[in-house]
Amino acid sequence: MTREQAVADRFKVRGYNDFDPRERVRNETERIVCILNPRARAGSAGARVGELKRALDRCFAQGEVVVTEGPGHASELAAEALAGGADIVAAVGGDGTCNEVVNGFFDGERPRRRSAIFSVIPWGTGGDLARSINAPKSMGDALWIAAMGMTLPSDVGHLRYTRADGGDGERIFINVAGFGANGEVVSRANKSSKRFGGTASFLSATLATLVNYQPGRMTLTWEGPDGPGSWSGELLSAFVANGQYCGGGMHVGKGGSMHDGWFDLTLLPPMSLGRSVSQSWRLYDGSMTKIPGVIRARASSVEARCEDDSRSILLDVDGEQPGKLPASFKVIPRPLQIRGGWLRSPLLDEDRPTWKPGATRR
Repeated sequence: MTREQAVADRFKVRGYNDFDPRERVRNETERIVCILNPRARAGSAGARVGELKRALDRCFAQGEVVVTEGPGHASELAAEALAGGADIVAAVGGDGTCNEVVNGFFDGERPRRRSAIFSVIPWGTGGDLARSINAPKSMGDALWIAAMGMTLPSDVGHLRYTRADGGDGERIFINVAGFGANGEVVSRANKSSKRFGGTASFLSATLATLVNYQPGRMTLTWEGPDGPGSWSGELLSAFVANGQYCGGGMHVGKGGSMHDGWFDLTLLPPMSLGRSVSQSWRLYDGSMTKIPGVIRARASSVEARCEDDSRSILLDVDGEQPGKLPASFKVIPRPLQIRGGWLRSPLLDEDRPTWKPGATRR
């Protein structure tokens, strides 16, 4: 048994709270600010502030919890924490909270402080970024990772898009963006109660969307490791993946990396309702490239527009729905330090699969 396997086995068997206090290691040198979304987990997270503070004190000698007051506030709090000298800023909530906190690390495309560290305490309905960085579900374990985990320089995406009012928008995304039916799914899911969890909420929204969604005709161009690529036609969904998971566990970036300077771009063709339902399991096990007509490519930038100006093709950006096409997506290579639950550095991986731009996997 390798050392990594031994550590992994021990970590699975014994949770953070199962360790004797003398075995726990407290971070004495770094100051952490935890940004809590009290509306996470269908509004239940706000009642656990005291629990979070007690767990935080066991892991860090210097730490505080701040609570958001509305949409966009997490970005402001993150920027304030960085300006105040915080070493680590952690998002306590779901994927939307993570997106807002990460946006606070940047002024436009420019990182505010490259030495600052981002981490995740997954307390929300959607935990797709947590899956991508191997953050544990347990609050105590996640705080232990924030205190003692591996820190890696990671890519982010920069997005320019069209707001609902027709104006220009700009934001950073950390995990997965996309457009088409997935934009409709996110809009529908975010209007639901989410009380049955992320996977059930997004699966229900997906099935409801597929009943009525009419694919639009779109044009995409991109730059990748093998040169420029382009595609035009009717499209069900597109995923621009920096991380690996979205939509409550859909494995849309299988084989990808948040540290290689590339997006994993996946285009899904139009399908009948019956075929969409029968093939939906492939979105979750990472085998969607086996669906006939799927296109997969690696890209450093992607431009997308709908050929019908009367159609509103909605965006999905880290589980939020900020606007619509036209839009452009660009990788910013490794500007963000992420502390995650990796037991082995993914920077050592050399066996990633490759796809030529425009190649169709069957």
